Amino acid sequence: MSLLTLDISQCVHSSNKNATCNACAEVCPVETIKITNSVVSFTPSECVGCGGCGAVCPTSAYSLDDFNPINFIFKFLESGQNILTCKSELPCIAALSVEELLSLALFKKEEITLDIGPCTECAIAKTNLEIIKNRAQEVDFLLQAMMQKKALHVSALHVKPIEQAEQTQESISRRELFSKDSIKHVTKIRQQFLNRVEEGNDEIKSHIVSLSDIAKIKQKKVPQKRSLLLMALKRAEVPEIFHTISIEDISFSSQKNIDPDTCTDCQMCYRICPTGALSSDLKSSFIAFNPLACVKCASCHDVCEPKALTLKPSFSLSNFFEPKAEQLIKFDIKRCDECGVFFAYKGGEKLCARCMIEEDEAKELWGIQ
Repeated sequence: MSLLTLDISQCVHSSNKNATCNACAEVCPVETIKITNSVVSFTPSECVGCGGCGAVCPTSAYSLDDFNPINFIFKFLESGQNILTCKSELPCIAALSVEELLSLALFKKEEITLDIGPCTECAIAKTNLEIIKNRAQEVDFLLQAMMQKKALHVSALHVKPIEQAEQTQESISRRELFSKDSIKHVTKIRQQFLNRVEEGNDEIKSHIVSLSDIAKIKQKKVPQKRSLLLMALKRAEVPEIFHTISIEDISFSSQKNIDPDTCTDCQMCYRICPTGALSSDLKSSFIAFNPLACVKCASCHDVCEPKALTLKPSFSLSNFFEPKAEQLIKFDIKRCDECGVFFAYKGGEKLCARCMIEEDEAKELWGIQ
């Protein structure tokens, strides 16, 4: 049984109490992941180790102790295989994200097939099978939109009757009982059990932000699966035409607009962004956006009080091959006459928002209209 770990410093709920992301809870086939008042919790003993939460998490906050998707992908590429199946070292095909599947398809010269045959005898297929099919459909669509001469197939290659599957598993278990690999496996399970007992993992584990987590939160970085995709895109054939697709057809990135009339330059959107996709300069004179660093976690939208930040209805695939940061808005920066800080000036007195509030409160206290 795999042990699930949550790096709370990578979870958007750690830096944003208004975060609406609940992707991990939605895909969990045993419904053990809960998010209450921005506190994430789960019962480790209930986790089946499918890895679906780690794949769907935009910031890759979840991980399994015995499975690393990046390592698996490179090992799969070295093996020369073309079939992805949970019968190998993959806990479940749902453990691979759209970005990782797309990277794998771009790296491979041959087309890849996702083997969903084992799903016929899997207890969590009710949830995970639909997830696998949806991800494969998105990857196949993106490959076509990028004019890559490749495809990602989904097929039931290894379908066995349930009775036969149970007999095969039983015979394998008996053979493995006396093998060296079996002894290593039993030792590993025993150690995992001891770890669970020691950590109290049979109880619900709530993840609270510590001081060390706060320091990590400040270190904005893109997840490894995005770095992998960037590497794969550099090796992909550049299409003659860059198509534009609906923003609903891509689950892991976006393009954005900012309404200059309602944006207050409060700085929250780019301060809260976990990857640095939104950025500015020392004077906060503009807001720039890099689509290739965006993981579509929606945290920036959740903190924007005037709702000035919105998604563009479309996404240009030129972002994949000719990446560049776009300046969404530029501000007229002035120095506040009262406190001396720089702020976005929109006419009238040269007072920053904080000093203007203090002045209004003082007038109210003194009875001045």
